[in-house]
Amino acid sequence: MARRFTMKIAGRTVTAELLDDQAPRVSAAFADCLPCDSFSTHAKFAGDELIIMVPFYADSENEILNVKAGDIGYYPGRQTICIFYGDVTPFGRVSLFARVVDGLPACKAAGKKILSSGPIKAQIRAA
Repeated sequence: MARRFTMKIAGRTVTAELLDDQAPRVSAAFADCLPCDSFSTHAKFAGDELIIMVPFYADSENEILNVKAGDIGYYPGRQTICIFYGDVTPFGRVSLFARVVDGLPACKAAGKKILSSGPIKAQIRAA
């Protein structure tokens, strides 16, 4: 079974699985930084994308441009993870390292809250 983690954003919980086989270095660096208390913002132009700052750096791997709802990518140059929850066109390739398995609608609710009131707290924990 894949390793899982939870993200609590705007009081709602999202569960995701690491893609250890496709992105072993990014997945390991991410898992090693947990637990992580940070904040989430929202993409301004790319679409339905939550962004969380993370305290690690890893080189790119498993890079994709065509993301789909539920994909979680890592932008190395910005030390952020991006949770894609709907229609989105990223500005560049992301390192796909995880995928949401439960709670994707919570991302939409969090996105609406962020867009109306600004950044909010985010907690990431190993499951």
